[in-house]
Amino acid sequence: MKTEDLKLFHQIVETGSMSQAAKILNLPKSSISRRLKGLEDELNLQLFHRQNRSILLTEAGNILYENSKTALNQLELSIEKATAPKQEITGHLRIQVLPLPNLLNIGSTIFKFMDRHPKLTVEVISSTEDKNLVNNHIDVAFRIGEKIDEPNLIARPFISAHLGLYASPDYIETNGLPTNFADLDNHNVIRFRFPDGHILERLPIGKEPELLQVSGDLIMNSMPLIIEACILGRGISYVPEQLANRYVEHGELIRLFDHIEPFVGHGWMVYQPLANLSLAARTFIDFALAEMEAKADFCSSDSEVLDKLLI
Repeated sequence: MKTEDLKLFHQIVETGSMSQAAKILNLPKSSISRRLKGLEDELNLQLFHRQNRSILLTEAGNILYENSKTALNQLELSIEKATAPKQEITGHLRIQVLPLPNLLNIGSTIFKFMDRHPKLTVEVISSTEDKNLVNNHIDVAFRIGEKIDEPNLIARPFISAHLGLYASPDYIETNGLPTNFADLDNHNVIRFRFPDGHILERLPIGKEPELLQVSGDLIMNSMPLIIEACILGRGISYVPEQLANRYVEHGELIRLFDHIEPFVGHGWMVYQPLANLSLAARTFIDFALAEMEAKADFCSSDSEVLDKLLI
């Protein structure tokens, strides 16, 4: 069995079609189909169910894919070590991000990485749901939350956000200004539902966070919609200041308890153990972490900024 045919098989699985694999590998679709059929004949296995325009892995195909992934990645790593820095990054990279504008603004990092590796193709998946990385063939995911509690995944803090409580002038005029945390018991707080289903109803407040139990009649899984609802006077919101600042500047929102230092939350870069990842995925992870470190150094000469991100 030729290694190149096995890599071709992986490319079809990870892109979901022979046509897309043909584009990435710059080969005629007929060549892809012929080589795949040759691999199936050699193994005496049917690797895909072919249904009109879609193809699905058979049970045997799934077993081959999962059990050959590590070996193929180790081969790529060996070639990388032998040929570096001449090795050119190719293949297809799948990245999942949450649709949170300005909070996980990683687009520029992805585009810069693509410019350095023009033979690489990248698919960005925007979803409010934390998708299973293995089942969905996702190489790297960017997530938010207090922690990533999945033992088979590696999670690295990637970006930080200062979180605070905000309300609109109309809401305060109608419901009054809370002057202490106990006052929040009498206010409507718009709560955020994380992709894992957890509802944020115990809010960490302050540098050494005190957890405040809150309640309200509105729950959303979209930060932009929470801010919109807050501007319209539907309740108090707990959101990143990066998203709220522009509305504060225009007088549409007021920050509450402004004298208290904000709580710092993290965004996470999540991926499988490196042995299971392609050369493209490993290279992107190293590049993204280096970009994060450079941005931290640019934003502050104080090394504590980076230390906080990496703790």
